[in-house]
Amino acid sequence: MSNKVSSPLQSTPTEKLKNSVLDLDQLVQRLIRSGWPEAWQQTNLPLGASRALLLLAAGRVTSPREVADAMGVSRTTVTGLIDRLELDGMITRAIAPDDKRSFLLTLTDKGRQTVEQVENIRRKQLAEALDRMDDTALHHLEAGLEALAAAMQPNVPGENNEVFNIRKLQVN
Repeated sequence: MSNKVSSPLQSTPTEKLKNSVLDLDQLVQRLIRSGWPEAWQQTNLPLGASRALLLLAAGRVTSPREVADAMGVSRTTVTGLIDRLELDGMITRAIAPDDKRSFLLTLTDKGRQTVEQVENIRRKQLAEALDRMDDTALHHLEAGLEALAAAMQPNVPGENNEVFNIRKLQVN
């Protein structure tokens, strides 16, 4: 059984191209994720806690409820993950000023360093692949990724956040 997204009912060249891109994205994501276990293994964090940490680092969540919703798990499950992250010094939890029944979660320096460590391993993995590409392919890839990022940005919660500012990500 194939994992391909493609449909035999593709009727236009554009639909075929989109399905090819989706299939390639699935392959690239699988290849990228294959290097992540070793990166996260160095942090000694369980997968759920790692996901919560990444959501916080991306600015997508600030409360336990938002973490639970984003991860598709119960608030009880998230409480355990947050307890672990707080115990490990990765996050702080403070009472929300506008709702005393809720907490605001913030990454600590240690949490940011952990995310940066994993990101550096991922970037090294990508850099090694980019080193094997010629300049023409690199220019095409850059243009394609810029277009994709621009098309996705309006759909991402917190798109005004600096994390999602394409201009700030560009290297001069």
